[in-house]
Parts: sequence; structure tokens; C-alpha cells
Amino acid sequence: MAFNINTLVLARKNLAAQLALNIAAWAIFFMLPFVFLYYNPKSTPSPLSSPRFVNSLITSNIILIIFYYLNRWWLIPNLLAKKKTLIYIVSVALYLIVYLAILYLIFIKAPETQKYIHDQLAKNPKFKLNYRFIWPGPVTLFMLTFVVSSSSKVIEQWFQAEENRLEVTRQQLQTELSLLKSQVNPHFLFNTLNSIYSLSVTNSDKTPDAVMKLSRIMRYTLEESQNDEVPLQDEIDFARSYIDLQKLRLTDKVHINFATAGEVENVIVAPLLFIPFIENAFKYGISTHHPSAIDINLQVDNNQVTFTCVNDIVPVSHKHEGTGTGIVNTQRRLDMLYPGKHTLTIESNPQQYKVLLVIKVK
Repeated sequence: MAFNINTLVLARKNLAAQLALNIAAWAIFFMLPFVFLYYNPKSTPSPLSSPRFVNSLITSNIILIIFYYLNRWWLIPNLLAKKKTLIYIVSVALYLIVYLAILYLIFIKAPETQKYIHDQLAKNPKFKLNYRFIWPGPVTLFMLTFVVSSSSKVIEQWFQAEENRLEVTRQQLQTELSLLKSQVNPHFLFNTLNSIYSLSVTNSDKTPDAVMKLSRIMRYTLEESQNDEVPLQDEIDFARSYIDLQKLRLTDKVHINFATAGEVENVIVAPLLFIPFIENAFKYGISTHHPSAIDINLQVDNNQVTFTCVNDIVPVSHKHEGTGTGIVNTQRRLDMLYPGKHTLTIESNPQQYKVLLVIKVK
């Protein structure tokens, strides 16, 4: 679509713009009778000097304005929209007949017209009145009014349907985002609780510190992550807390690097975008028996956030439950929150798993 429908929907809601458009449209419409007016300016005086013509013109305009809004606000919604097509056609035809009849009576009964007819008949008994005041001018104006009023109603209904579609889409996206976010939090907390459980089973003195760190993490997931956007620095602090919590149960055989670069202070991002990849790295990239490494880097440069997470893949003796839930949810959220403004590349081989996420931010 070559135009932005959101811009047109907003413009339609601008009452001032609508009022100005209506005034301009009616001003142009009132000038149309002169387009269909047949007279020779060299031999015939201006029709505006004739009360008969002026009265007919004013009456015609009033009748057509009434028909415009009657057709748009009542006939189409109550007849055509309810599939009463025949009644609608008959109603429009009757209005046209009444319209022409009123013009005929005004034209014929006007004293000026009666005098004109009387004088012409006195000169020529075979004189016949020219009914050009009915055709083609008034009929053409009536058909034009009919087409414009019907078209404007159809366009208005299309805009309304488009507004409804956009609102439904927005609500659906919001609902889906809330659902995805609610799925991320329990998934993350479930795995973190497993880590603390492992410490408590061995009566580790690191357990109280782990509980304290978990409380900070829960505060973030329950409060800050409810916002649509958060400072990137908060996400970094959140990731560091998670990494520190995971380190409590690791041995010296695991090497973890988490580095940031660039001006992260003024960057805003959606919450919980990076933690699923970090969580996934700890789930599959560490071993208590073999050397393993996780390398996490986050860089900000020219309104672009580049996140990389590389981890070794170590053999596991049991199947992890819920494999891939956090990654799938994050991919879906990225598609909705950053359409056309992000690239996510995941490379995997038997020895290594690499995630590269690039996001264009404001």
C-alpha cells in the first residue's frame, strides 16, 4: 500500500480538517450550476439578474444538500446496508421525481415565467417552453450528489472498518506480548529456583546470597519488566545479577565473560530480550566435569545494539524440560516489537552455539 493507513485514520478524526473539507466541497458544488447553464453572455443578460433563476438555484441546492445527508445517514444504513435494495432504489427515484417536480413548480408558477409564457404565446401560438432547467443540469447535479454521498459513505465505512481492524490487531499484539512475557518470567524463575535448590541440597553457605540475588531478580521481573520499555542499563544489571547467581554453583572449570561497550546509558529497549539467550547458554554450555566457556558481549553503536552470546555445547546425561521455550518466545516478541528493525542469527554445531542479535533502537 502506497500510503500510510494510520495517517489517514488519524486525519479522518481531525474535526477541523473535516469541516474545512466539507465547506470547500459545498462551495465547489454551488458553482456547478453555472457549468451546466446555457446562455449567450453577448445577447442574454446574466441569469443572476433573474429572481426566477436565483430561487430555482437556491431551492435546488437546499434539496440536494438534504438528499446528500439523507442518503448518507439514513437510506444507505437502513435500506441498502440491510439488503433492501429495491426499496432503496425506489426511494432514490421518488426523491428525484419530487426534486424535479419542485423545480418545475417553482419555474412554472413564478410570475416572471407566467408573464414570459403569456408574451411568447401572444407572439407565437405554437410556442413551447424550453425545459432545459430540468435536463441536463438538475438531473446531472442530482446524480452527482447521489454518487458523491454514496461514495463518501462507503469510504467512511471502509475507514471505520480499518480503524476497528487496527484496534483489534493492536489488542491482539498486546495480549500476545503479555502472554509471551508471562511465559518468560516463570520459565526463567523455574530454572533459577533449580539452581538454588542444588545449593540447598549440598548445604552450601552460598544459599543465603543466592536467595538475596533471586529476590532482586524477582523484583525486576515482577515490576520493571511490566513496562513496555526499560533502560538498557537495567537489562545489563539484571543480566549481571543472573550471571552472578549462576556462578554460585559453578566450579573453576567454567569461564564466563560478560562485557559491554558503547554508551548504554541513553538506550531504551524492551525488557527480557537477552536473558533467554543467556539462560540457554548456562543450560547447555557449562559442565562441572569438563572445561567450558560462555562469552557474552553487548555493544551500542550508532543507535544499534549488538548482542552476542557464544557458549560451548557440553554433553548432558538427561533431557532438559521446556527446551527452547524462552528462545521461541523471544523470537516472537522480536518480530512484533522490532519488525524490520532487528536481525537474529543463531548458529549451532556439535561443539558451539552462537547467538547474534542486532536491534535498531531510537
